[in-house]
Amino acid sequence: MSEHLIRAAKSRHDEALRCATAALQQMAEEGEPVTFAAVARRAGVSTDFLYNAADLRSKITDLRTAPLVQRTAEPTTDGESSSSSAIRALSSQLKAERRRHQEEVHALQAALATAHGENLHLRRRLAQLED
Repeated sequence: MSEHLIRAAKSRHDEALRCATAALQQMAEEGEPVTFAAVARRAGVSTDFLYNAADLRSKITDLRTAPLVQRTAEPTTDGESSSSSAIRALSSQLKAERRRHQEEVHALQAALATAHGENLHLRRRLAQLED
């Protein structure tokens, strides 16, 4: 293989490695869920590349299984307050989703009760017609 092609391939590999490492570090600092697909999307590389890079693969696997508290490299008071606000925001979203889910379940139960009533009414009419 030509020396130029070898240098170009190594350069592309090094750049992809740098982008993936930077993306992984940003995701860990921001507390985002770390997965191979998410890191690949953010870094603009393929998941195959991440799986084949042993160092990156082990870092992603470690961060994927690590609790969010351990992901930040240096916890600071700013980081703690942003974590607290993130937790509050997520708790608020969870409450809203639960409320929406409950309302949806109640609406579906009411629709089911109505359908059962209509079904009973139609069966009674059918029985009258058959007599």
